Amino acid sequence: METREDQRSKTQRKKLRIVDTMAAGWKKFTGHSQYPELTSNPDGSAFCYGSKKDRGFRLSWLQGKRDDRIEHEILQWVSRVTSERLPHDRDDILEVLHDGKILCKLVLRLNPRSLPRPVNQKPAVFSATDNMLNFLEALENIGLKKDELFFPNELLEKRDLTGLIATLKRLKEKIGA
Repeated sequence: METREDQRSKTQRKKLRIVDTMAAGWKKFTGHSQYPELTSNPDGSAFCYGSKKDRGFRLSWLQGKRDDRIEHEILQWVSRVTSERLPHDRDDILEVLHDGKILCKLVLRLNPRSLPRPVNQKPAVFSATDNMLNFLEALENIGLKKDELFFPNELLEKRDLTGLIATLKRLKEKIGA
C-alpha cells in the first residue's frame, strides 16, 4: 500500500514529466526556447516558462493576439515616419513609447493639424497621460473610431504593446501608407 508521501512523490514526478514534454514541444515549435527559465510555486503546484514579467508576452502569443511580423513592420513604419530609432527589445520599446511623445510626433508628421494640443515635453506621469490622450484624440480627428483605439493604461503602465500595435495598424491602413 502506497503511503501519502509516495503518492505525493508520484504526482510530483508526473508533473515534471508533463513539464519536460511541454518544454520539448516549445523548443520544437520555436526552434529554441525564448524563455528557458522554468519557474514554479514553492510547493511545485504550478510551472511556467520565464519570470512573471514575461507572462504577458506569452499570454498574448498563446491567445493568438500577437504577430511578431506585423509588430515589427508597424514599429519600422513608426520609426521611418518619425525618424526615431526604436529599440528591438519589447520592454525597451514600451519604455520609449510610454510617454506618448513619439506617438504624438507620428501623428504630427502624418497630419500636422490633427493634434489638439501641443506635445507635453515634461518628464512626468501627468505629461505622459496628457500626451497619450492627445494622441488618441488626434487619431479620432483623423477618422479612427473609439472602439479601434487601444487602452492608454496598457502603455502608460508599460504592460503591453498589443493594443497599440493594432491601433497603429488601423492608422496605417486608414492613411493608406
